[in-house]
Amino acid sequence: MLELGDAPYAGVPCWTRGRRWARFTVPVAYAARYNSEVRPRMPGNPISLKALVRVAEARAAYADHATGRNCRPTNERLAVDTGLSVRTAQRASTTLRLLGCSTEVLRGRQRTRAERLASWRVGDRGRGWASVWALHDHPFIHRFVHKLGLLSPHPEGSAVRQTLSRKNVVPTPDRRRTGAGSRAAARRASPDLGGVRLAGAWRADPHSPPWAQRYSPTAWARILAAPARHGWCARDINQLITDWIAVGHRLPQRPHKPIGLLGAILVWHGPHNLDDRPAAADMAREAAELAAHRAHLGAAQAAHIEHERARAVGRAALGGAGHAAARAAAAAAARRAAARRRGR
Repeated sequence: MLELGDAPYAGVPCWTRGRRWARFTVPVAYAARYNSEVRPRMPGNPISLKALVRVAEARAAYADHATGRNCRPTNERLAVDTGLSVRTAQRASTTLRLLGCSTEVLRGRQRTRAERLASWRVGDRGRGWASVWALHDHPFIHRFVHKLGLLSPHPEGSAVRQTLSRKNVVPTPDRRRTGAGSRAAARRASPDLGGVRLAGAWRADPHSPPWAQRYSPTAWARILAAPARHGWCARDINQLITDWIAVGHRLPQRPHKPIGLLGAILVWHGPHNLDDRPAAADMAREAAELAAHRAHLGAAQAAHIEHERARAVGRAALGGAGHAAARAAAAAAARRAAARRRGR
């Protein structure tokens, strides 16, 4: 198996459940976007919902159960599992990608000579790598579902359509609530915008740990709100994690609760020491070095300009009156010397 690590999945979401993805997310995406967006981009290659769901269920069987990632069956394998043609399996994969329900994180390719020799040593005679896919939900689908009211907390509501019979409708007077009652659920506070921006920059930083991608910027916003108010950046968080490891603390590769781990690291740094940014000294030193380098380049450019100006002045002086008189005197002296030689 070609190991990819977590880097190719950066920014790619996960699915909720495999069975729900194949039987609910894909059909809803098909109904919402296929005719308007996907079909015009695949002229002459239509695919039915029934065939698409069959290929989606076959793909879901090869993906990681918890995340929907690491899905790498070949088109021939999907054709055997579904009873469809290879071309239909290819069209279904393309449709899933255009619908936003899957992402091809690594396109299939032929194996190199070194990879083929290594495969032969373990008894694998394959000559290529299958494409690696990540199966996931799409934010548009959730907005579409909630906008149409397809999901309902009502006990008699279904995941596709909520129908209420006339006998279950209880007439109530037109009373508007002026405030939440004592049993009303507390409203969730909106995420801190500074924390969201800091979390987004930290997740996008290539030096951030892989477990930073396990949560969205909104989930990280609450714990990063205070550092964001003190001007922290993504480099400060990564430097703090490096300092945490340097003093002897253990940092697992896959922490059970990454948000709690980062909170413990911030507590170790000190909630009252947030003005002391971990990467401030390094960033100031690099800024000073950059300023000195730019000053050196500016001085060199100025010296070059002065040298070019002096050369231009020298070239202009070659045609001046002084040089002409000197050349005339030299020529006259040469003629007199020649005349003396002829006289002797």
